[in-house]
Parts: sequence; structure tokens; C-alpha cells
Amino acid sequence: MLPRLFTVLLCLTAGLRAAYPEFSSCKPNGGQRGSEFKLSVTGTRLEDFETLLFYDPGFTVKSVDAVAAGKVDLTIAVAADATLGSHLVRVRTRTGLSHPRQFFVSPYPTVDEKEPNSEFVQSQAIPLNSTIEGIVLTEDVDYFKVTVKKGQRLSLEVDGLRLGYLNFDPYIAILDKDRFEKAFSDDTILHRQDGYCSFVAEYDGDYYVMVRESSYRGSTRSFYRLHVGDFRRPDVVFPAGGKVGSKVDVRFIDAQGSFAGTVTVPSEEDPNHEVFSAEAPAPSGNPFRISAIDNFLEAEPNSTREQANVVPPADTYALNGIIGTPGDADYYRLALKKGQVLTGHAYAQVLGSPLDPVISLRGATGAALISNDDGGGMRRLDSRFEVTVPADGEYMLSIRDHLDRGSPKFVYRVELTASQPRLTFASPEYSANDSHYRQFIAVPRGGRMALLENFSRTRVSGDFRFVAPGLPAGVKLLTEHAPKDMPNAPLLFEAAADAPLGQAVVPVRLEPVDSQNKVIGRLRQNFDVVRDGNVIYLTDTEDRLPIVVVEEAPYALEIVTPKVPLVQNGVYDLKVVAKRKPGFTTAIRVIMVWTPPGVSVLGEMTIPAGADECTFQLSANAGVTAADWKFVVMGEADAGRGRVFNASPFCIVKTQTAYVTASAFPMAAIEQGQEGVVTTKIEQLLPFEGEAVARLVGVPDTVAIEPIKITKASTDLTFRVKPSKDCFPGKIADLFIQVDVPVPGGTTTHRVALGSSVRVDAPRKAAPASAPVAKAEAPKAEATKPAAAAPAAPVVLSRLEQLRQQAAAGNKQ
Repeated sequence: MLPRLFTVLLCLTAGLRAAYPEFSSCKPNGGQRGSEFKLSVTGTRLEDFETLLFYDPGFTVKSVDAVAAGKVDLTIAVAADATLGSHLVRVRTRTGLSHPRQFFVSPYPTVDEKEPNSEFVQSQAIPLNSTIEGIVLTEDVDYFKVTVKKGQRLSLEVDGLRLGYLNFDPYIAILDKDRFEKAFSDDTILHRQDGYCSFVAEYDGDYYVMVRESSYRGSTRSFYRLHVGDFRRPDVVFPAGGKVGSKVDVRFIDAQGSFAGTVTVPSEEDPNHEVFSAEAPAPSGNPFRISAIDNFLEAEPNSTREQANVVPPADTYALNGIIGTPGDADYYRLALKKGQVLTGHAYAQVLGSPLDPVISLRGATGAALISNDDGGGMRRLDSRFEVTVPADGEYMLSIRDHLDRGSPKFVYRVELTASQPRLTFASPEYSANDSHYRQFIAVPRGGRMALLENFSRTRVSGDFRFVAPGLPAGVKLLTEHAPKDMPNAPLLFEAAADAPLGQAVVPVRLEPVDSQNKVIGRLRQNFDVVRDGNVIYLTDTEDRLPIVVVEEAPYALEIVTPKVPLVQNGVYDLKVVAKRKPGFTTAIRVIMVWTPPGVSVLGEMTIPAGADECTFQLSANAGVTAADWKFVVMGEADAGRGRVFNASPFCIVKTQTAYVTASAFPMAAIEQGQEGVVTTKIEQLLPFEGEAVARLVGVPDTVAIEPIKITKASTDLTFRVKPSKDCFPGKIADLFIQVDVPVPGGTTTHRVALGSSVRVDAPRKAAPASAPVAKAEAPKAEATKPAAAAPAAPVVLSRLEQLRQQAAAGNKQ
């Protein structure tokens, strides 16, 4: 009985336990493919750990060996055919899903760094073809010793910044027995702050490997994975792209030269696609562009206008070449048509090439249509431009390096495309400086979770529908369509109450409703891998959405279905009700996920602790479309040890034409303490029964205005306005009339006469009274003696005038 009771209590409190786990780090940060090894995951809120969610196939959690709130120990197996390089992984607990972290697959076994190895004489001995897992503390230098044969290649590659912990800038070097640096690397074009280098041994015996922070800094989170082996590390591939579904012969170019290979191009575009050589593959791949364009490869000589390669006419072009020597430039002759609008991208640094491309496109007269240097996005030194062709004819495209440099590594790929039909979607960033926040679906049993998806369309119209293949058991997608005229839509998933805890990485797509439309919409979600405040050092783009089922949430939300429509230029108070589990009293943050065009609302409200509801005021403008809209809100609450999300079901909110409208009334001037009248004509757009109530809104409390009642027969709105003697004089602007119209189910609230105003004046001052006129006295019969004149008042002279008079008197004497 007691064990059963304990189980029941555990189930009842499951929704109140840890949620949204924090995945701080793992050790090691990767493993050898084809191996099985121990992995420790650290973080917070891990006590209900379930498993790891890898985005890519080839990873298996063999066992969970120990679980605590701050650490989990596991056994991991990596398949022999797992792709080398970086992979995304998240922690899934019974109640939440973490942010992703990078996890690396290496061709070599992992060797842990062991202190002391901070001095040359303390170098840690390691076998060739090893991956060292280590950390650089402040002013730390790590030394390793490896034995090689004369003529044998010794290569290094370090994963530091790419591990995703912080802005770590590692420096690596190969030293001989006399401590001379034979090869070194700080930054690279391909891996930014993560370096690589190679050296051919000059003698049999020991060489030394050094790793440190480039400025002798370091920290407790300056982790690295240093690959030490005989692999070839290409800087770049030529050509650096190919057509979907094709096979392309390529050359892998490194510091020692180049070697051949063949690339099988996937059948779908992938912005993160990398290729590896079959010969001694490096620990990470090289970027490779996938497009629907046939390749054109430059043919030397083409360094002058007269030697320009003639490119066969096409609607789109992919020009591949190398600026092979300093001062080199490549020229191409293109046949273009009047009115063509072309978008050009010169890909170089994004491919690992040191080229800083400068592009020119000139007409037959030699006049430049465009000349572009930088502007290629995150790798800003790559070129990007748009041009409209002014006339039919041949045009000359040239490309060179900005500083006229050149070498066999200066590979480029110029893609010239007409505006192609394209549809992508992504969620906005929900939190400043955290691009990962809420960028997943963790659906509670019996609940829902929603994301807002913004659409980006290029020459695409028509209705689309969301498709999410491979959902976890018990989960369904409730969002059906993405209408052609909508800029965004809510993506809502629901889990059955008995759905098993589970997970999947789902390639959510948008498929056209019209079978004649062949465009497929794809998720393109950008993430920051390393960010320090507003500075972004490393990013990633994903086209799949992690979806998991978690334990039941301790609350549920529901939007109370409106009984009346939201009218044009109207408002409606939309109520959200929370249903809480016993004992759960925490405040709930309620987020309005989406509103249709023409409807505005405050983005979020809070249901206070212990309360059960909140209200959003919806406001519709005059242009809102009459339709039935699916509204949804998302809840976020602290379940005691982390955030728990749960969304409401869809709720239909109807928008429609207003019943009445009115223009702003002419401004009236009313004195303080006096009563005046404002009036405007009212127009009935839809019939209604009964009496509507109109109120003039926006005046201060010192102005008395009584509401009025109108009917469908009313033709004007007239208000008696009386400012008090204490009312501050001046213009009272931005007034409107609120009209509550009775309809079946309640009243609809209209806002009409928008932008009206009233002026309050101070009382006018009365004109001053005239002085009484004295009555003239009749003259006396006898003449009277005139009175003596009063002496004149003395004139007050200024000191200057006194001195002048004194000077004049002295002159007379």
C-alpha cells in the first residue's frame, strides 16, 4: 500500500518539479566515432533526467549511470558512420528541454589533459592520432609530446570557440626538440578563432605541441579539443559548390598543395553542408554550396577582358574560379537580357577562402553597372549585389581581390540568380541576447505549446499548409494552414493526456495547397552559438524543430470564447482563465502568441499569484478583415524549480464590419464654468436593435459630459460639455466617442470620431467702466480775480547735465 501511495504522490507532484533544465557543460565535449564512452553532463534542474536529444543520427544513450540535480553520468555510443565535426544535443528531463550545446565527433580516441604540463619539460606524452580534451586557465600553457617519423605529416586542429562556451581564442603550435616553432596557428578564415596547421617531420623522434590562449588569458570555461594526427587539413574546396543531386569532381586545397576527390551532392539544399576527403579526413569538413544551378568552371587564361571566358547563356549562373596569383583577376562574358533582375553573391570567406572579393559588371561601353566589395552577411567581406540589366547584350563580369592578393587558396564561387521563388519561416527572438529561449516544442501531457512563425516570401503566393512528419507518439499539429496573405501564423502542438514521454527532431515544412505550385517552405532558424552581449562571434542555422513530450503542467489556460464580434475600429476584452492544480498558486505569465493584421494588443499579461484570470484588450483598426481567427495564448510559470510552459487551445475570435461610424467633430471652444455642445453625424453601417450608449472619451475629470443613448434611427451624436472652473484651459486633443452597440450575446464596443478635440478657454474679462463726467458749473455774474499761478516744480537734472551747465557758466565769466 505504501509504495503505491508514494507512486501516486510522485505523479501528483511531477508537474511541480524541475523544468526547463540548464545544460551547462559536458565532459568530454565529444567522442570518437565507432566508440562507446562515459559522458558527464553538468547543469541545474537535472534530477528528473530522461535522456539526451541529438539532432543527428548515430548517437545512442546506452545507460544512465547516475542522476543528481547538478550532474548526470551516462554511457554514450557513437556509430562508426557518424559524421565528423559538430552536432547539436539537448538535455531532456521529464519536465523540460534545455538549450542546445555543441558535441563533436572525432576520428580519434579522446585523451584527457593531465597536469602538470605547463612547462616544456613537463610535456604530456600522447600517441599520434589523438584528440586531447583540455582546459586553459589564466596564463596557462599546455604542452604535449608526440613521436613521429621523418617525412611524416603532423597536423593540428583545435575546437575552442566552436565548443560554444565563450569567446575563447586558442593559439596552437608545433615545436621541435630545440623549442623552435615549426608551424603555428592563431585564427583561420575557415574556423575563425580556431586554428589548424601542418608540418612534415624533419627527423625521427619527438615533436611538441603547445596550446594556450592567444593573449595568455584563460578561464575555468576555456575548454578545447585538440586533434593531433597525420590528417590532411584542407583550407578550401574547388569548386566550392554543386547542383543538387549531382556528382562533382573537386580538389581539396591545403598548405602543401591539393588532392582530388568526388562529392555526391544531396538532393535538397542545406546551408550547413560540409564535405570531407576520403584520404586522411580532417576532424571537420569544408563548406560546400548546394544550389539548383549548373557549375561553370573558369579556364585560364582569363585575366584580361580579351581573354574572358564565354559563359553559355542561362537564366542563372554559378561561376567557380581561383585568384591564383597576386594581381590576378578573372573575367567572364555573359549574355544578359533587358529587364533581368539579378541577385549576385560572391562566396569566398564563408567557404574558407582568404579572398576579399571585388565584383564588377560592365556593359559593352565599359561603363560599370555595379562595383561591389563587401556586404555578404556574417562574413561581411564577401560581396552581395543586385542589378537590373538595362539592355540586351554581352556583359563583362570581373572578380579580383581587394588588395590584389592571390594564391591557390583564393577560391570563389559567384552565384547570379534571378529572383527565385522561395519561402522560409522562423520564430522571432523571444528574449534579448538569447536566441535559444523558447525555440523548441516541449508539450506537456494533456497540454499544448505554441511558437510564432514569421514567413519570408520571394515570388511566392498561394495558400500553404504545415506538415510535421515523424512527431513523437501522442503529439499532433493543430495549425493547419498558412494563408497567402498572412505575414505569420501560430504553430500549435498538442499532446494527448496519455502520450508517452518522448522526443523527435522534426523537419517542419510548408507544402502548397495548389498542386501546381512546386515551392516547399522550409524552416530557417538562426541561433547564436557564442555571443557576448551585443557581439556575436559564432552562429548556426537549423531547419529542424526539436519536439518533446513532458510531464503534465501544474496549470492549464483557456481563452473564454467571445459571444460578440470584434468590430472595425472597436475593442474587446478577451478573458483568459487559468485552471490550477491543487497547491499551485504561482503567478502565470500569459503571452499573446499571435494577432491577425489589423488587430493590436499588449503582448503579455500576468495572472497574479492565487488568481485565476487576466484580460487582454483587443483593438481593431478600420481595415481589419472580416473573418474568424484562431487565437492562442502561451503560459509560462515558475513551477518552483524552473519554468513550465503550457498553451491554450485555439479560440475563435470573429472580426467584422462596424455597426456605426462617425467622423471627428469640429473643435468647439467652451469657457470654464460654462456649458457648450459638440456634435457630429453618425452613419449606420449595419442595423441593430435597441439603444446604443455613446460616451465621449479622453477628457479630464474636470470636464462633465453625460453619456447619450442612440438608436438605429439616430443621425447625429450631440454631447453637452461643461468644464469646471478648475479645468485647466487649453486644447484637449485625441478624443473619441465610444459607442456600445447591443447585439445578440452582448454589446460591441466601437471607437468613432477618432482625433476629435475641444478647447477650454478662461472666462472673458469685462470691459472697464467709464469715469463719470463732471457737470460744468455756470459762470458767476461777477468776474473774479485770477488766482496766482503755482510755482513750477523744480526740474531734476542728471549729474551729467549739471556738469555741462557748470562748464557753460564758467565760460561766460
